[in-house]
Amino acid sequence: MPKDSNRVVFPPEGWQNRLDAEHIGPDRFGNGQMYDVSYRGEPVIRLVYDARDDEITVRCLRCPPQAQAGGRFEDYRMIGIVSINATALLVPMNTPRILKHLTDVHGEDLGGIDDMDFFNCLLDCCEL
Repeated sequence: MPKDSNRVVFPPEGWQNRLDAEHIGPDRFGNGQMYDVSYRGEPVIRLVYDARDDEITVRCLRCPPQAQAGGRFEDYRMIGIVSINATALLVPMNTPRILKHLTDVHGEDLGGIDDMDFFNCLLDCCEL
C-alpha cells in the first residue's frame, strides 16, 4: 500500500473528494498499486501509483483497451501522469490533459472540477 504522501499541494479545509476509488491491487508488472475510480457510480479512470517515482499514471476506463508492448498485452489508454510532489505551479501542467480527454472524448466534466481539486482527488483516491 502507498506510503505517507510528500505532496506539497493540499486541499482546503472542508474539501471532499468527488470521485470514488476501489483498490485493485498491484499492477501488471508489480511497479505500483492500481485503483479504479468512478464518478457518480460510473467507472472513469484507472490510477497506478508508483511509489518509486512518486507518480500516478492515469488510464481511461471509458476508452477500449489497446494493444501494448508490441501486442503482448492489452491495457487502457494512458491519458496522463501526475507527479505527487508537484508544486502548485506545476499542477496545471499535469491535469488539464487528463480533464480535456475526459471532456472532449467522453463528454465527462466531473462536475466542473478544476486542476487543483482534480489533483487532490487523484491523490486522495490513492490514499496519499
